[in-house]
Amino acid sequence: MLNVWPHPKPASRFIPDEYKQLERFVDNNYHRSTVKTCIPFLDSLTMGYIIPFDQDYLIDPVENDFSVMPANREGSDFGFHNQSQLPKKWHKITGENAGKFHNKWLIKTPPGYSCLFIKPMNRLESRFEIIAGVVDTDVYINLINFPFILHKRDEQFLIKKGEPMVQVIPFKRESWKSWSGFYMEKLHNKTSNLLSSKFIDRYKQMFWKKKKYK
Repeated sequence: MLNVWPHPKPASRFIPDEYKQLERFVDNNYHRSTVKTCIPFLDSLTMGYIIPFDQDYLIDPVENDFSVMPANREGSDFGFHNQSQLPKKWHKITGENAGKFHNKWLIKTPPGYSCLFIKPMNRLESRFEIIAGVVDTDVYINLINFPFILHKRDEQFLIKKGEPMVQVIPFKRESWKSWSGFYMEKLHNKTSNLLSSKFIDRYKQMFWKKKKYK
């Protein structure tokens, strides 16, 4: 099956065409930059890894519920979470059930590292929404499935094999303590002065650190 299922890959391999085709400036006017010049947007888009759909899934909305037919017709490749398992305020959105895509890949991280599983960032997906979760993947070596809320309920639609399903972001588990105050004011002034010295690609050239996922 390794030759049949699309493999998880760095998120940078799943950049949407609409982003690739976008110009950095509208009509080459430096006063009218687009999101293509925003490095935080790109970092979010390319952070971590993408697990794509292993096969086609046909979604049929039915009144206050829905059915799912995987291309292989195997019922074990899909599941549901009844609304009783979800917060009551969600019920108007979820209907009778939330869905659950069954993942076929085992994920193992080094000691001390967990994974955040979220809907792929900065990609418009109005049909469904993955419910986020964090798993300690250094010790939990098991299949991790992905519950979702169905949003498109007006007609039947097809999720195609190879489309992005979930974004996986590994991170090191650390304890944090928050603080607020004016201690950073001098550093803030320094940053503001640096930003005021250039017009284009300021954050990219002066502050950005490239992230690598292989």
